[in-house]
Amino acid sequence: MSTNPCYSLGTFRLARLLSNLLPRAACQFLADRIGRVSFYLGKKSREALRGNLRPVTGLGGSGLDALCRENFANFIKMLADYFYCTNRSETRVPKLLEEWRGYENLTAALDRGKGVIVVTGHLGNWELGGILLALKKLPMTVVTLDEPTTELTRWRDDYRRKLGIKTITVGAENFSFVEMIQTLRRNEIVAMLVDRPYANSGTPVQFFGCETEFSTAPALLWQHTDAAVLPAFVLQNKKGRYLSFADPAIPMERQDDPRKAIARNTQRVATAFEKIIREHPEQWFNYVPIWKHYEN
Repeated sequence: MSTNPCYSLGTFRLARLLSNLLPRAACQFLADRIGRVSFYLGKKSREALRGNLRPVTGLGGSGLDALCRENFANFIKMLADYFYCTNRSETRVPKLLEEWRGYENLTAALDRGKGVIVVTGHLGNWELGGILLALKKLPMTVVTLDEPTTELTRWRDDYRRKLGIKTITVGAENFSFVEMIQTLRRNEIVAMLVDRPYANSGTPVQFFGCETEFSTAPALLWQHTDAAVLPAFVLQNKKGRYLSFADPAIPMERQDDPRKAIARNTQRVATAFEKIIREHPEQWFNYVPIWKHYEN
C-alpha cells in the first residue's frame, strides 16, 4: 500500500494529530471504517490479497472476501495504533499490551553474547514490537527500506531515534550488511521483515505448498556471526489489545556448500512462519502478489 497517494508526510502528521486528540476507541472505529471502504476502492491491492490468502486458508468466494475485508480493516487499525503510540509511547504502549510470551527466549539468546536476529513479517503490528523492545532498554536496530519520500523516511527515523531505536537502511549501494554484522558482534538486536524481500535479496522457499521468496539476510548473517535467529510477532486480539511473543531460536545448519546452507536455513525460517500466519490470516498484510507459478 506504499504507493497510495495518502501515504505522505502530511497524512502521517494528520493521523498523529488525530490520534493525540481523539480517544483510542474513536480512532479504532474510524480506522475500521476506512479499512473496509478501502477494500472496495483498492482493486489492485484487494486482488493481490485474495490471491495471497487463498493458499493459506483454502477459502474462496464470499468467505475469502469477508476475510479480506477484515484484513484491510485490521491494517488501518494497526496503522492507527502506530500513530497512537508515537504520542506518549512510554505510557500508552504498555497499556495496549495484554500479554508478553517468550521474553525469556530473547534474553537467553542475548546471554549467548553473539547478538540476536529477530525475524518477523508483515503480520500484526511489527512497529509496535520494536517499540516494546526499545522501552525495555534493549539495544535495538531495525533493518528497513527507504519510505517513498525522503520526508517520510526522516520522520520515521527521527521517531525511532527518540526511543533509542537505530535504523539500517538497505539498498544497492551502501554498507548495510557490514553494519548489521557489526551490530550483532556488539551483542545487540537486529530486527527485520523477511517475508517480502527487496529486489535480488531473496531465495525460493516452499510456503503453504506454493513457491515464493524469503529474505536470505538471516541465514547470511548467521553464517558470519552465529547470532540466534528468533521469530517474534505482535498480534491484536479480539479485545483490541496486543499479544507479543518470541519463539525459541530457529536451529540453523552448516553445510560444505554455503549456498545450499543459506537456502535450507531460509526454508527453516519460512516454515517457522507458517503456523502463526495460518492462525492469523486476518493480520497478514501482503498487498502485492507473492506466489510464483500459482493460478489465482
